[in-house]
This record gives sequence, C-alpha cells and structure tokens, in this order.
Amino acid sequence: MAHRDYSRFVERLISLSSPCTRIETVGVVDDYPIHRVLLAADRRVDKNILIAGGIHGDEPAGPSAILRFLERDNSPLLQHFKFLILPCINPYGYVRNTRENKRGIDLNRSFEESSIAEIDIIKKAVEGQRFDFCIDFHEDWEAKGVYFYEAQRENRWIGPEITPQIEKIGPIDREMGESDLPIADGVFQTDPEWGNVGFAPYVFHFNADHVMTCETPTSWHMDRRIAAHLTALDVALETLS
Repeated sequence: MAHRDYSRFVERLISLSSPCTRIETVGVVDDYPIHRVLLAADRRVDKNILIAGGIHGDEPAGPSAILRFLERDNSPLLQHFKFLILPCINPYGYVRNTRENKRGIDLNRSFEESSIAEIDIIKKAVEGQRFDFCIDFHEDWEAKGVYFYEAQRENRWIGPEITPQIEKIGPIDREMGESDLPIADGVFQTDPEWGNVGFAPYVFHFNADHVMTCETPTSWHMDRRIAAHLTALDVALETLS
C-alpha cells in the first residue's frame, strides 16, 4: 500500500481551527507532529470527554472519524461537553500503514513502559485532566462486525445502548474470545488483568471514570467505519447528557 499523506491530514486538521477549536502540537516524533485538540465553547460545562484515534497506524478510520467529527457543527454538544481530542497518536504508523511505530513498538501495549516518545507525549497531554468519558477508535481486520470493550465506575454500561443503533449500519460481532468478559452481545468488559498497558486501561486508571474502545471491521468501506465510530460517540454522549 502506498504511504498515506500525513501532511494532508495535518492541513485538514489545522484548517478546522476556530474560536471553539484550539489545535496544539504537543510533540514531534520522527519529524511527525502529534496534536491535541481542545474543543469547547466559552462557557462552563460539567462534562469532559476524551476522544482518541490512530494509536495503531493501520487503523485509519479513527483519525478519519475524528476529522469528520470536527468538521460538523458541534455547537449543541458544546452546551454540555468540552472535549480533548488526540486525532492521530501514531503518525509514523499511519503513514506506512503499520500497527507499530518506527521502532516496532505496539503503543497500545506499552503504556506501562517509560521513554517511548509517543506514549510520553500522550501521557503529558492528558496529565492532570479528569474525564467523564473516553472513547478510543480502533479497527479489527478479523472482525465481522462492530464490538466494544468498556470499563466504568458508575454502575451503568453504555455499550448495550449503542449496539442497536450500530445494527442500523451493520452487524455486531458477537464472537467471544477465551478471556472476554461479556456484558451484552458485542460488548465486553475491559479486562482488569490487562493492567495499564493499553491506552484505555491507562486512562481509566489515572484519568477517567468511564472508558470505551470501539472496534470496527477493516473490511467495511471507510465511510461505513466512520459512521459506526461516530454513531457510538453520539449515542454515548446522548446517554451521558
């Protein structure tokens, strides 16, 4: 596969800067900038949301969904929420369509490590923040449909409220792995035995009360994957509001 044009991605991202959309470069790795987007109205709101994508470079639907989210009119949401958004955590992998970074490291298995540049940047980007909800956009090349991992401290699961809306786009993947902890069809608990090695478990441990990983099938057309990610986000926000 030809290399993706990350400079075009960045141009598109920067073009979305506005009074409500502040785009910051939080670090540079291998000459690729990593960005943080702060999306908020000029008013006090109660809920803080974290959105992330592109930690695996061969899963481009997450970064594309984030761009699509930022391009639309989110003013109704900004009456209730403010957002911190990490559009593409692994630019090197994004460009080369590889899961890992330049050094062959799977960033989503390395949050307990130190001195990994991308991870150090992301940890600093969320340091001191508390989030009511975090969603991390992923893809699965083996999946036949959408599925979720979720962890929460509020005694309320959001995944079972999302899946009926996802089924309007495509099927839910109900297949279970040996270690999966089912909550509902296609919704599994973020396994406590994973520790803090992944992005969502790390954020849940240190920064958030509720986290979700959304997995879409790589075999689906890009627009369909984006629609599934944004549907999951929208239903979650509607539930939280």
